[in-house]
Amino acid sequence: MQILAVYPEEPELAVFEKMPPLGMLWVAGTLRRAGYEIEFLDQQIDERDPGAVAQEGCPRLLLLGGTSHSRFASFEAARRVKRTSPETRVVYGGPHASFTAEDTLTHVPEIDIIVHGEGEETSAELAEWSIRGEGRWEDLEAIRGISYRLGGRIARTPPRPAIADLDALGPPDRSLVPMDRYRMQMDYLDLPGTSIMTARGCPIMCSFCSAAAMFGKTYRARDPQAVVDEVEELITRHRAKGIKIFDSTFTLNRHHVERFCDELQRRGIRVPWECEIRVGSVDRPLLEKMREAGCYYVDVGVESGSQRVLDECVRKRISIAKAEELLRWTREMGLLTKVFFTSGHPGETYAEGRETLRFIRRNRRSIRLQAYQAGIKIYPGTYVEEFAREHDLLPDGFRWSAPYENRDNRALMRAVDNVPLLLQPGLGLAELRRLRLQFIAMRIASVRFVLEKLKAIVRSRAFFDYLRIVSRGAKDKPRGRRGSRLG
Repeated sequence: MQILAVYPEEPELAVFEKMPPLGMLWVAGTLRRAGYEIEFLDQQIDERDPGAVAQEGCPRLLLLGGTSHSRFASFEAARRVKRTSPETRVVYGGPHASFTAEDTLTHVPEIDIIVHGEGEETSAELAEWSIRGEGRWEDLEAIRGISYRLGGRIARTPPRPAIADLDALGPPDRSLVPMDRYRMQMDYLDLPGTSIMTARGCPIMCSFCSAAAMFGKTYRARDPQAVVDEVEELITRHRAKGIKIFDSTFTLNRHHVERFCDELQRRGIRVPWECEIRVGSVDRPLLEKMREAGCYYVDVGVESGSQRVLDECVRKRISIAKAEELLRWTREMGLLTKVFFTSGHPGETYAEGRETLRFIRRNRRSIRLQAYQAGIKIYPGTYVEEFAREHDLLPDGFRWSAPYENRDNRALMRAVDNVPLLLQPGLGLAELRRLRLQFIAMRIASVRFVLEKLKAIVRSRAFFDYLRIVSRGAKDKPRGRRGSRLG
């Protein structure tokens, strides 16, 4: 092979449903259409050792993807490949890589090049440089949107503009992976489903999210006809019975949504689908049009029941009144809802966290699934990370490339992972735990929720993992450390 692409598994998600890594499949498809021989190894479903694959195929280029949660698996894949194929150039991309380039290149010598932002055009130029060109390090300065080592320093080239025409990329190349091994289910329907993306870019810039920094503030949508072509292929070739749309927010452009719905109905495609919508971006007629075209389940990021937190801490640019109006509409027209709530935003207080719980209780009849998290994760490239660094709220000695375990999760009855929580004076681990326990008490009062949760746990074969996490969390008490002084 000329190119080996590896997408690592997130260890804490090993027992849950898997979905194809669409971003990397877009990159790989671009390279394949350019004539390169490429092998794709998705470690979520493929147990092969990247080092052994590289030893056998001697690739000129290794493309690594992944998230902040899977970063150490990405680093280990780079080490394994370099050990067996030292001449392979290792390129690391994705949201985590984009915002930790200097730290990664400084401390992970097996990684040679970081790709910032969208990877299709940049990876194609790197393949040309490495495989068809001479591969000289000094020539890399001509490739935009990368960081690399040069003469004992970290060099970074000018940023690459966002891809204006997403349709030129075609759909993700799913032929590179065994699609029948992903086993995604449509919630509440028990039907096999799969995922698509119809657009990139987000102008909202919520404090906890890096989507705008990663893909740009300009919303760019694919042609709905091409999207529905992809849906048809997923139904006929891969036997999908439902579709999950994984855009950051599907309804940012009304015209795009209307054309997608019209195209589904024009072709007579009746398939249930789910998407994320935004408060203020839909009205009742649009929701009814979506429902008539097959939408049965919508995800809504409300985040907080405090208007001050939404305005000043989350930077969400939505109103509590509009959120409640939207939830009322969905209930009246029979749309199922998954609503996201979080406590622990920069500058939020414990009393404001209680306001979020009151919002949930007040609107519980309109919410099918309350997705609540006590504790904000600190991800690179977000305002939350900037706030944590400015106020010295990261764990002592923390850096993204150094081993780290977030054991604070246990006190919140979640699995230990490797991404730190934002713990603040007045809203530290003890306060977050109290909010979490109050939410759990509210949930277990619902017989419907308990039965649905047990069904989901049994279906995912994660019963004993779930029981272990909850029982350990019930025993663990918040440990005193910086950021939770008042706990």
